[in-house]
Amino acid sequence: MNEEYRTKEELLERAKAVLEKSLSDIIPSEMLEVVRAEVTMYGGRRKGLFGELVEQFVFDLATNNRSEADFNIAGVELKTNPIKRHPTKTYVSKERLVFSMIDYRAIVHEAWETSSFLKKNRRLLLMFYLWLAEKNLLDYEFKFVRLLDLLGDISKEDILQIRKDWEFIVAKIKRGEAHLLSEADTYYLGACTKSSNSATVRDQADTDIKAKPRAFSLKQQYLNYLIQRELLGKEANTESIFSKIRAVAGVEDVFLSKFGPFLGKTDDEIKRIICWERGSKAKNYKRLLVNKMLGVTSNRIEELEKANITLRVVTLEPSGTLKESVSFPTFDYETLANEKWEDEENETMANFHLELETRKFLFVVFQKLKDSDAIVLRKAMFWNFPMKDLSEAERVFEVAKSCVKDGRYGDLPKISESTVAHVRPHGKNSTDKLPTPQGTMEMKRCFWLNSKYVQKAIGY
Repeated sequence: MNEEYRTKEELLERAKAVLEKSLSDIIPSEMLEVVRAEVTMYGGRRKGLFGELVEQFVFDLATNNRSEADFNIAGVELKTNPIKRHPTKTYVSKERLVFSMIDYRAIVHEAWETSSFLKKNRRLLLMFYLWLAEKNLLDYEFKFVRLLDLLGDISKEDILQIRKDWEFIVAKIKRGEAHLLSEADTYYLGACTKSSNSATVRDQADTDIKAKPRAFSLKQQYLNYLIQRELLGKEANTESIFSKIRAVAGVEDVFLSKFGPFLGKTDDEIKRIICWERGSKAKNYKRLLVNKMLGVTSNRIEELEKANITLRVVTLEPSGTLKESVSFPTFDYETLANEKWEDEENETMANFHLELETRKFLFVVFQKLKDSDAIVLRKAMFWNFPMKDLSEAERVFEVAKSCVKDGRYGDLPKISESTVAHVRPHGKNSTDKLPTPQGTMEMKRCFWLNSKYVQKAIGY
């Protein structure tokens, strides 16, 4: 029946017809109970079921594994994605937008312009539905529809970065490193894990090492940016680095070029160059100095937020050692006690695992000078957690989870017990506490990357 849809405009009109409706409003009454029984049988374990039902009952499209776009004549790929309500942003994406699986053997012979990814996904019909935990998926209401051309409807800078992301992933696969891929390797387009069984692995080129199945995806933070700007029409309350330059370049190149002129200079020399008169006593002095080098006045920088990048200023001692560990968000004790490091059935991860897999850091490295109050800018670099160390992070997580479940808070993993990570307090003070599974209150804590581990990561 998809032969009837000959233009993307026809598809868009059909999609708009179901706005503010749910599948239960669309599915013929004589079939509704059968479909409900099918949904109940899978119990949320079949991730693609909602999209399949939309194809079948909204567009009358038979489902199968296509290498071409869903609506081949119109050249459009259908994508459904859940959104959820947010207290300040109205709506945000619940998850990343997942595309086709990556064929590790075939993709090494592809080029971006003629890639199977672009052939299938260049033109997207996005249908966003409101996810509510208490509702059956047949009762999710469609809230927004949008036609999106990945090479025409977003900025030139974003198009370039998506291309760079694709090329980085392919280059890693060509090196026989598909097993070392991480979502945090890239900025807007990621390679997310895609398997309901950890035993499922795939062959890759030029090596006998097997790799987890992965699929291309638009990262959740980048998708949120598109939702706020393209769907809700909201002005960003962030500052853009790209808006201050003329050249079209990738995220990494632009940011590192901003720091280049200041490398090896003291903070006083930097302040003279940027004509900034400010004392060094302020608690956030170094971050303010970094912002001045970047040419922004806010800590909220658009390109960092939509790529899930955390800017961290770290300061080496005169000897080159680093005393600061790197913290992650505070964890909820009750959540931690029930999390799985990787829930293959539901394709979810523990919060700490998700942070390690998806977050990238921009480290700006200063060093104290001996017998001086001055600091020197030594380095600026992007970094993400390497997959080779993931098993050790998982071990620390499992020990922490066991301690929380058993109420052994004094035994949570210490910095001396792992080369990679540990747990320690992360609250305002000792009275800043959260409830535990035992019904008690414990000071807020989080996972930290060890200072020596970070020191080695930044090359000192």
